[in-house]
Amino acid sequence: MLNVLRISLAFAMGMILLTMAPVVPAQDDASAVEVPVADNSAAARDDALVEALDALLVRLTGNPDVVDTAVAERLRETVNDTVNGFSYRSVAVDDGDQAERETRLRVRFSRPAVRNALARAEIAVWPPSPPAVLVWLGAQRDGERFIAGNDQGEGLIEALDAAARPLGIRPVAPLMDLQDRRNLGFADIAGGFIQPVREASERYGAGAVLMGRLQRGGRPEYQVRWTLLPGDNASVQRWRSSGERLEAVMASGARGLAERLRESLAYVADPDSRRQLEVSVAGIDSLATHQAVAERLGELVGVTRVTPAEVAGDRVRWQLAIGVDAERVERALAAESRLRPTGDGYRWRQ
Repeated sequence: MLNVLRISLAFAMGMILLTMAPVVPAQDDASAVEVPVADNSAAARDDALVEALDALLVRLTGNPDVVDTAVAERLRETVNDTVNGFSYRSVAVDDGDQAERETRLRVRFSRPAVRNALARAEIAVWPPSPPAVLVWLGAQRDGERFIAGNDQGEGLIEALDAAARPLGIRPVAPLMDLQDRRNLGFADIAGGFIQPVREASERYGAGAVLMGRLQRGGRPEYQVRWTLLPGDNASVQRWRSSGERLEAVMASGARGLAERLRESLAYVADPDSRRQLEVSVAGIDSLATHQAVAERLGELVGVTRVTPAEVAGDRVRWQLAIGVDAERVERALAAESRLRPTGDGYRWRQ
C-alpha cells in the first residue's frame, strides 16, 4: 500500500512539475472580478474595467484606502495593460420589488502584474492564498440561543461573507455537528471564553479564528462583540460593531477583521526575489493530505509558490518560493498548529 501511495504521490508531483503550475489553487478565480456594466459600448466597458480594477486592489490588500494611492491611479490609467480578457453575461437581479436582468462584465486580470505593481509601491498584500477565518458567531433568535452554522443562522454568516470577500478574506462557518456541539456551547461564546474556542477549532486547522456575540435590542438594534484569535501566537484582539442594519454591522466587523489580520499576514513582497526555502514534511499518507499540506504551506506569509521536489516514503520535500525574509516564513511555520517540528523538518498533524 505504501509503495502504491508513494508512486501516486510521485506521479502527482511529476505532473505538477511538468506543467509548472502552482499546487495551491486560486480562491475561485482570484484574478477575476465581476461588476455591473451599463451596456456593451466601449465607454461603458472602460468605466467597468476601472471599477473592477479597484475591486481587485482592495481584494489583494484588504485595504479599501488602496484605491486612493498613486499606484492605483497609475494602474487605472493603463488598466488595459493588466487585463487578460473579459466577457459579458446577463443575470437576474431581485431587488425585493421585482426581478430584473442586469448585464455584468467579468474581467480576468494579470494578478502577478497587479501584485508586482503594488510591491514596487511598497504596499502590503495578502499571501497568494487569501486568509481563511473560522467564525464562531453566537446569536439569539425567537428565544433560542445558537452558534451560527449548518442550518442555523445562515443569514448571519452570509452577511459577514458578503462583507469580507471583497476584502480578500474567506469566512468559514463551523459544521455545528455533534462534535462541535459537544465541544462548544453558546455560553462559551457569550462569555468570551477563549480556551474552549481554541480547542473546538483545532479540528478545522484554521489559520485564524473569529468569535462574535450578536445581541439585539435598544438602539442601535444590533451589537456584536468580536474576538480575533490569530494563528501566529499574536495577541488576542477585541472590538465592537453596532448599527441599526445587520449588513452594516457585519461590514464594520469585516473591516475590523481585515485591519487586524493585515498586521500579521499582509506583507510587502519583493517582486524581483528569487529566494527559496526548503521544507520537509512527514506524515503525508494520502493524496488528500498531500494537497492539504500544499494548501497550508501556500497560505503562509511571504510564500508565493509551493512546489514538491521529492517524495520519500510518507515525507515530501517542498520548495517554497518566498518574497520576504526566510526568518518570517520560518516563524509562520513554527506557529502553524498542524505542523509539528521534528529533528529533520515537520510532521503533519492529522
